[in-house]
Amino acid sequence: MKKKIVITGATGFTGLHACQYFVDKGYEVIGISRSSFSISKVHAETCDLLNKASISEILNKHKPNFCLHLAGVNSVPHSWEDPISTIEANVLGTLYLLEAIRSSVPSCRTVIVTSALSGKDHPYGVSKQLQQNLVMNWTHLFDLQVMIAKPCNLIGPGTSPGFVSFLAKRIIHMENTGDVSAINISHLGNKREFLDVRDAISAYEVLLKKGHHNKTYEIGSGKMTTLLEIADIFQTFTKEKLTLLETAASPEKSPNVMDSKLLQELHWQKKYPLEISIQQTLTFYRSIR
Repeated sequence: MKKKIVITGATGFTGLHACQYFVDKGYEVIGISRSSFSISKVHAETCDLLNKASISEILNKHKPNFCLHLAGVNSVPHSWEDPISTIEANVLGTLYLLEAIRSSVPSCRTVIVTSALSGKDHPYGVSKQLQQNLVMNWTHLFDLQVMIAKPCNLIGPGTSPGFVSFLAKRIIHMENTGDVSAINISHLGNKREFLDVRDAISAYEVLLKKGHHNKTYEIGSGKMTTLLEIADIFQTFTKEKLTLLETAASPEKSPNVMDSKLLQELHWQKKYPLEISIQQTLTFYRSIR
């Protein structure tokens, strides 16, 4: 009998990849999104996680073996514009999901995906820190099989926010229009840790199968890359000359590299080189222009 997995945020950047990944792996996939949708071989459920009755009904109907929680607000700018809805989506939405699991299928092994920006100085960071604290306490209090995944910046083919997609879209604009005006970038020396979204999803599967409940697993590439280095990689895949204009006088303080040791002890390894992720991101945006 196929193992069942519920994936929240099924129509998002990571969610679409996750649905395809678990379908290909032979799981019975139940995707949840706030808007109606259709994904091949995925049982689609329309549900706002703030609707307690609805999410409880879905979990009770399907009785999944696994749950991958990707839904929520994933935007720092939006969190400044509407901090309350950000807290509601990321904290209350997670709480209602955990309660549905506790009531309907307490044995369900669950990965809650939080963020490397958890605890940072913006409402989004606050929401993810509150989410993380909630998950750890709820898991302890009710002995749930829940783990926390904290990935770095995820990239790869598909529509997503972030610097890599921003630069890919700008290159496509240049190729289509001939507009070679300078591209504003905060500072070329700013460093980020990037990981292909498909590598992150393979890590989530490892955690669903072998992770230890009530632990937090950081997921990263193990390498910091400057924005200039990203731009230089993009330059190798386009004939357009990129002109970059820095808007900040000095680089930001570099964040710490994610510590993926606990995950690597479960025999996870990343597969996609940075150059391939960037090339396939550009190919994706070319395909939809």
